[in-house]
Amino acid sequence: MNWRQVTVALAATVVVATIAWAQLSPDTGRCMNHMRQALRAVQAYMQDYDEMFPPATNPTKLLEAIGPYLKDNKTALTCPVTGKPYRTNPHISWRPKSNYPNLGEVVVLFDSAPHKDKRYVVGFADGTVKAVTEKELAAIKQKARLK
Repeated sequence: MNWRQVTVALAATVVVATIAWAQLSPDTGRCMNHMRQALRAVQAYMQDYDEMFPPATNPTKLLEAIGPYLKDNKTALTCPVTGKPYRTNPHISWRPKSNYPNLGEVVVLFDSAPHKDKRYVVGFADGTVKAVTEKELAAIKQKARLK
């Protein structure tokens, strides 16, 4: 590959990523930022508790554990757009981080209802947050053994 082909490939990637990002509604972006704050609290908890995931058997248990790390712990695990509570991954509860070689594939939180743009927001243990379609969410949930 010469430098022109590399430049064209890079430009095409940027354009495709920009178009995909532009398709997200502002509400979905707001939910993504909200979920990022909750994930930061999970990561802070893990630093204080020997790299163990907090109890996440349900949103109430998770909120009790990460509440001290949040500014607003009453609505931290509720989507600001749909008003529905985020769903949690009970399989990570009290497990060491070292059990998971790729934290970018470990689901911590996900939307329980779609946004207006028909996307769901999913938060991963490495702090990344993605807006996905219903089909993509189904595949993520199946891989993580979530209902």
